[in-house]
Amino acid sequence: MKDILSRLIKLLLSLLLVLAIAAGASLPPSPQKAIHATPATRQITDAAGRVVKIPYVVNRIADAWPANAGMVLMLGGADKLVGITQQAQNQPWLRKLYPRIANVPVIINAANDLNIETLINTHPDVVLMSYAAGMPPWIDKAAAANIPVVMMPATTFKDIMTTIRMTGEILGPSAEAIAADWLKYYNRNIIRIRAVTESIPREQRLRVLHTLRPNILSVDGVGGLVNDWINNSGGINVAVEMKGNAGTATMEQILKWNPDVIICGTEPNVENVQKIMTDPQWSSLKAVKDKKVYCNPTGVYLWDRHSAEGALQILWAAKILYPDKFRDVDVKAETKSFFARFFHYNLTDNDFDSIMNAKAP
Repeated sequence: MKDILSRLIKLLLSLLLVLAIAAGASLPPSPQKAIHATPATRQITDAAGRVVKIPYVVNRIADAWPANAGMVLMLGGADKLVGITQQAQNQPWLRKLYPRIANVPVIINAANDLNIETLINTHPDVVLMSYAAGMPPWIDKAAAANIPVVMMPATTFKDIMTTIRMTGEILGPSAEAIAADWLKYYNRNIIRIRAVTESIPREQRLRVLHTLRPNILSVDGVGGLVNDWINNSGGINVAVEMKGNAGTATMEQILKWNPDVIICGTEPNVENVQKIMTDPQWSSLKAVKDKKVYCNPTGVYLWDRHSAEGALQILWAAKILYPDKFRDVDVKAETKSFFARFFHYNLTDNDFDSIMNAKAP
């Protein structure tokens, strides 16, 4: 009897096992998590309105725009630089903060000519270039070599913000985060200065002449970046007859303009200040008589141009023009804080002085 009962129990268990297996086999398969492969490429729309295909992860950058090299450094992408301009490589502060720049191949020489063979041999994932003068003459050669070129906006004050965003987007997520932080700082400074300068009546605004290059008759007119920061800082650009940057004025025009303040930008800044202050042709100008001829600061790049330090330019300019209205603006403290925050470098007082005087560290 016990044997019969034992056999029945085993048979029942066997049947239950078979039913369980059958039920399991009839269930729909468990959902699997989708596996998404990282795409090989992505697209970016550049300042020329072109949709440019670049690698999804960019590891090799040829920077054909001198002003942008400092931005790449600030955004943490300097190790990706495989090509650089001679002008950028010669910047003393860029070399100090990033010594490897001295060994990066030069793709554009001092005459602003691109060596296409050198560019090809650097095997860049992308080339970054200013769109200020339109498409570069070598763009077709780069295209023929299947090298993508992203054109960056480089005309106005707002273009700096777009350039920072685009450079961060190309470099990747960590760079985008730094770019966002820089943009907050940049906008904060604009709001801070304009809160004061917007209330200055036009007839009380100081009239400013901005010169550049060894030829001190080369001036920056209206419709460009320099004009934008002069206006935001509470000044009036006297070179209203000139359109854009780096136009050539006559001495007669400058005497007619008779600026209240003269700012000398681009090397040799200090020497140009001395020329203006000692040349009899300039002696009748109000700015010279009042000793209001200044050297524009230069650090990793020229503060008055499309540079990472452009965020400091409006603070410096406002302080120069209206020191009494901006007693709370400490340019030295702001500069030291900026370099620590964005370049991870602690400036000394001597470092600061060299930047203010556009000298090598």
